[in-house]
Formats: sequence, structure tokens, C-alpha cells
Amino acid sequence: MKQLVVIALLLALCACERNSSGPQDSARATPGNDLSYLDKPLQGKVTQRGLYKLVRSKGVIDDPNTGTGKAVSNPVVQQVKSTERIPLIKSGQMYLQYRIWPLPDQPRSVQLRRVLKHPEMTLPDGSVSTGSDYMIKGRISSNQAIGYTGYGLDEDYELIEGDWVFEIWYQDKKLIEQTFTTYWPDKEEIAAVEPYLLPSKKVGIERQSADQPFDRMDWPRITVGETKSPQPTGSSN
Repeated sequence: MKQLVVIALLLALCACERNSSGPQDSARATPGNDLSYLDKPLQGKVTQRGLYKLVRSKGVIDDPNTGTGKAVSNPVVQQVKSTERIPLIKSGQMYLQYRIWPLPDQPRSVQLRRVLKHPEMTLPDGSVSTGSDYMIKGRISSNQAIGYTGYGLDEDYELIEGDWVFEIWYQDKKLIEQTFTTYWPDKEEIAAVEPYLLPSKKVGIERQSADQPFDRMDWPRITVGETKSPQPTGSSN
């Protein structure tokens, strides 16, 4: 089932797909500062990726923007393992964190295009889906945007083997690309991993970044939903 969510601390999840934005790296521009670095080419980088679990949510809601017409409201997720290979276990989630810079601090947001390409999926109504393509709003701070996007394997028909390619575009330039490969695990792997996908199970595998640790933004737990922190992007399928 696809899930649309907005991530606390800069995260938005789209249906079983998810998304967001926010930042933390360059010094904030102030009057008199040298702004020449803003003239450098815009670039993007994947800073985290892996297998996640859903800790809790406010349930399933109707959402016409998703491929299935359904979404999970205000989920809380936690990373289980840093990996690009995702076992086809129901309730498993694949996520990535990305960073885009340099961006001017004004306006405070930027329009990004989020693309997902996945193996053929036959939905309950008989239609076939091979991905999604939609616009998201990336929140800008300190001349950059940091966001999460991903997909949750919540329904049997979503358990399909192959490559899932996530892309983030700005205008006509692709800045982010991350491929996850889903596969059928054996019984031993299912027995080892499945307990960690349960909401009540504490994760015993320490998360590692896909790249260097991202300072205070590089938390092993990501809270999604209601928060007093600035909210980033919302997105739809």
C-alpha cells in the first residue's frame, strides 16, 4: 500500500513512496558575505540508504495522489540496516536520504521532481504500475536541501523482484539517483530480519551512512508526522 507522509526533521513519504527536504552544511549567507559559491553548479548526493521499518502511524487514509488511492498517515520509521539490497518481506521499507546544494536561502523552498521506476506491479483493479513521477517542494536552509524518499512494501502485490530506481530532478537536471534491488530471501534470512520489522522490536543493527556521517542531521531514527520542528516537503504519487 502506498503511503504519503511528511517527515519531521525534513522528510516526506509518498504512499508506499515517501519524500521530504531540509539542510545543514554551508554557512548561511549574510549581508557582506562572499556569495560566489552560489554560482557553482548545483549538485546532489545520497547520504543514507537502506532497509527501514515502520514504528507506528495514524492508519490508512484515502489519497487520490497515490497509485493505489491509499496512504498511511503520519508514520514513524527507523532504519534497520544500511544496504542497497532489500529483501521482499512484507512491511519492509526502502529509503534514501539526499542532499542538494548550493541553493539560495530565498525563497525558502524549491520545486523538485521525484521519479520512481520499478518492476511491473499489477494493482488490485487489474491496472499495471511501473513507477511514479510528481513534483515535491524542497525546504531550503543554509543554502541546501536535505530530503528523504522511499517506498514501503505493505501489500502482497508490491512484493516484486528487481530494480527500484529513485531520481530527484531540478528543472532539466537529474541530481540524485539511487537503485535498490529487491530479492526473495530464504527462510533463514526471513527469520533473522522479520522480527526487526515489527513495531515493538528494538533495532539492534547500528545504522551506517551511505557516505560520511552527516553531523547532527545523521540520526539513526527519523520521526515522521506532528512535530514542532520545521516541516519540509509534501509529495504525491
